[in-house]
Amino acid sequence: MKCTVSPSALGAALSLVSRAVSPRSTLPILSNVLLETTDAGLRLSATNLDLTITATVAAEVDTEGRTTVPARLLTDYVASLAEAPCQIELEPQTQVLRLRCGSHRTNIHGIDAVEFPPLPTRDAETTVELDAADLESAIGQTALAASGDEARPVLTGVLLQLDGDRLTLAATDGHRLAVRTLPIEKGPEPAVSVIVPARHLAEVARAVNAGRPRVAVTLSGARNQLFFTMRDVEISSRLIEGNYPNYAQVIPADSTTKVTLPATTLLRETRTASVLAKDAANVVRFSTHEGMLTLTTQTAEVGDDEAPLTAEVNGDDVQIAFNAKYVLDALGVVDAEKVELAFNGPLSPGVIRPVGRDDYLYIVMPVRVPM
Repeated sequence: MKCTVSPSALGAALSLVSRAVSPRSTLPILSNVLLETTDAGLRLSATNLDLTITATVAAEVDTEGRTTVPARLLTDYVASLAEAPCQIELEPQTQVLRLRCGSHRTNIHGIDAVEFPPLPTRDAETTVELDAADLESAIGQTALAASGDEARPVLTGVLLQLDGDRLTLAATDGHRLAVRTLPIEKGPEPAVSVIVPARHLAEVARAVNAGRPRVAVTLSGARNQLFFTMRDVEISSRLIEGNYPNYAQVIPADSTTKVTLPATTLLRETRTASVLAKDAANVVRFSTHEGMLTLTTQTAEVGDDEAPLTAEVNGDDVQIAFNAKYVLDALGVVDAEKVELAFNGPLSPGVIRPVGRDDYLYIVMPVRVPM
């Protein structure tokens, strides 16, 4: 193998693919990144057997070949290089990778690529193609509601449903639920539902940029892998097996109280109230009265805070309490000028949704506290 690449381009690709490297694997080869030359340039791949990330870097290829080298070592080394053409050459007999860049002459010992696990392959037609920025937004708005508790694996994932002309992402940890829908041209028949680890979707979102405007989503023929393919990057994720809870039954059909106000105002005031709430289980009370929404925090050891906010209030007065973190998470990603809060009394879930759009909703379970 012999090729010439830009250190900055190589560094960016290494930063991306190395996120799939297993830091504590019992297999040394999984700590390596696979380098192989192709007609498109230099392709880099890393995997932990559940998540695989591949990126292709433009390169002048003189001789084709493939090898693996320690991912962290190569990433840190390339990141330190000045911008100058970097020549990469493999000594096949010794598996030593020789790099010449500027004044540096470097040898890195690798492991033969034959020991690298086979990469997942797309053996099915592309399921859907959509705007990558829209998918990035949808992931950010839903993955935050997934659980971090490995005792219930299905809740650590995000449910992806492809049905007709709509892609729906839903996630819940039992305390909150986030649902986002995206329009697609045409989904598969019959409809498809899969559970993707939330942390893997986060890597998909991280890979999106202006140079990767579209993403194709493909379900493997064995229905155990989902592929996200962009211009020069492909991310594949092993799916979580199991049945996802029927989240639709949690969504209230109607509400007795609706409150509308600017999203930035509610975000700022909830964040301020949460400062005192940290020593009181992070609980903030929301109450409506005479066209006002009041946020209240009370901690016996620290103090209290009250913030009356001007809002458009329709329906019955209500007093309800929430974990401030869950509310702040929603307000941080809602992406709307105004938000609507919908309540059905102090013991029913509260709903947060953007005003003027019906493609996103976030449901929070209330906290039982004396009012």
